Amino acid sequence: MSRISRTLPIAAISVLMLASCEHSASNAPGASIGVGNPYPVSNYVCEDGTRLAVRLMGDRASVSVNDAPAVDLPSMGSEGTTFSNGQRTLTIVQGRLSWGVGRAVPTACTGG
Repeated sequence: MSRISRTLPIAAISVLMLASCEHSASNAPGASIGVGNPYPVSNYVCEDGTRLAVRLMGDRASVSVNDAPAVDLPSMGSEGTTFSNGQRTLTIVQGRLSWGVGRAVPTACTGG
């Protein structure tokens, strides 16, 4: 068997292996942005015009106000329906969301 006839099958196998690796990497989980995210973002608009992007993560909520960087608010109490850092408060009662800053009266928000 000549040297060329032995090298050809090895080259063909190498090309197939590389092609297979490239294909599996492009189909890897998480290759698409947002696919498989366990904490999706819900968008709300409050009565005062404030826009919220809310991500509920069990023990905390991540909230972006008017497209600003998100702030994490820890869950308060055993129900997990109030999230607050003392300055900002997100409350969810029977599917209704409200947003409060400081001592101001919380504002009702719709969306989701």
